[in-house]
Amino acid sequence: MRMLSMMSVLALSSMWVGSVEAGPTYSATEVAYVSEVSGRVVAFMEGRPTLLDALDVVADQTRLDLLANSELRVCHSQTKRVFVLKGPLTAMISQKGVIADNGKRTIVSTETCAASTVSRHQGGFISRAVSRAP
Repeated sequence: MRMLSMMSVLALSSMWVGSVEAGPTYSATEVAYVSEVSGRVVAFMEGRPTLLDALDVVADQTRLDLLANSELRVCHSQTKRVFVLKGPLTAMISQKGVIADNGKRTIVSTETCAASTVSRHQGGFISRAVSRAP
């Protein structure tokens, strides 16, 4: 019985060692992340429709379809600005910014945002705009 339990512990520990990645990897084509979404917002990435949710990453040249009464707030990595989109609206997000279907530039709030980064640590707590006490 003791040998069986030791083998079980060894088998489980070997599954964890060396297979842990430090977080998601981002490609160079990803230009923004979703900070907030209300209602239904569909993103067409690589020809596939996807419902967006908070913290989703958006790639370059992604078409966004916001249904009526929907609102989307995205942090654009290059401009480090928050874009606020309200539906019904169709827009395109690129490395340069966000452009509405009618060709007008979308609303940019006065808020700035932090570019997304990949953590090298597991677990813990991630927050934005919170200062750490000394």
